[in-house]
Amino acid sequence: MSETEETAVAQASVEEAAPEEVEQDENPAEVEVVAEPPARAGVRQARVYVCERAHRTTSLWSTPTVCRAQVNRREECGRQLYPLGELPEQVQRALNPLKASKKGSRKG
Repeated sequence: MSETEETAVAQASVEEAAPEEVEQDENPAEVEVVAEPPARAGVRQARVYVCERAHRTTSLWSTPTVCRAQVNRREECGRQLYPLGELPEQVQRALNPLKASKKGSRKG
C-alpha cells in the first residue's frame, strides 16, 4: 500500500468509529417526564411505628398496635404504637422533652 492509501484507510476507520449525530426533537416541550417509577405488583413499603418510650417497630404486612420491644429479659414494653408520620403531641413531647420545654417557655 502506498502512503496515500494508508491515510485514506485510516481516515475511513476514524469516520466509522465516530458517533453519528443524534437527531434532536424539533419541539422539546413534548417530551414526557415520568415523576415516579411505575408501581410493581407485590412491592410494598415498610411502615415505621413508635411508642412513647421511643421504641421503633417496622412492619411490612401488618399494622401492629402494641410495642413488643424487650425492656428486660422477661418484660415487653406493651405501650401503644403510633405511625411515625402521625405522632400525637403527647408522644412528641415524650420523645423530645427538651424541644417541648423550649416551646412551653416561649408561649408564656
